[in-house]
Amino acid sequence: MGLFEIFTAELMAFSVFFTFLPMVLIKQWKERGTAEGFTSVNFVLPMLMQACWFRHGWMTNDKVNIYLNGFNLIVFSFYIAAFAYYQPRRQYLIGQVSGLLISLFFLFSYVDQEPEDTKRHELMSGVAATTQIFSLLGGVYEIKRAVDLKTTEYIPAAIQFGIFLLVSQWTVFALLIGNYHMFLANLAGLAVNVATIALYFIYPPLTWKVPIFNIPPQKKKNENL
Repeated sequence: MGLFEIFTAELMAFSVFFTFLPMVLIKQWKERGTAEGFTSVNFVLPMLMQACWFRHGWMTNDKVNIYLNGFNLIVFSFYIAAFAYYQPRRQYLIGQVSGLLISLFFLFSYVDQEPEDTKRHELMSGVAATTQIFSLLGGVYEIKRAVDLKTTEYIPAAIQFGIFLLVSQWTVFALLIGNYHMFLANLAGLAVNVATIALYFIYPPLTWKVPIFNIPPQKKKNENL
């Protein structure tokens, strides 16, 4: 097994591990008794990207994309179901999921209009990368929300640090295989992730300490004044 194969296997294993990090959120919802204050956008939008990369993998017989994104779609469906269970106001979630299904129908129909296989595969890759960049709107929304609330209370640090490690590796992987659609999409994701992590220094959480950087919560800061 060469270095590239080892790196690919490690990346797949880490990607699977990362998929389970949102369990931290479900634990918080259970402890609070509600998902109020949290957003479902970051569960719904990634499924748009995952479904498109899964279809690209299916079209090109890319086992990495087939298995990884197929697995992610199943797990994220569970997260959405858990959010629906703990969220008393589900109308926004229903609208988001409906929008997701409608968008996938039109995107796949658009790609299928291309008669030549090679061009259709390239078109699907471009569409998947575009949806990956579009899914960053969820991260941008969280940044705006944190600035408005003046706290990163609802942005778990473990997930953001995990995203940094994961997207960094996917950026390198995309460069190695020469998929520049994937490379640019992951580079954009890395930029949003770094901007989100920077917010911990500007608007710390209210009740918990940010690990690694050891940034104390705002309430503790206020108590020490």
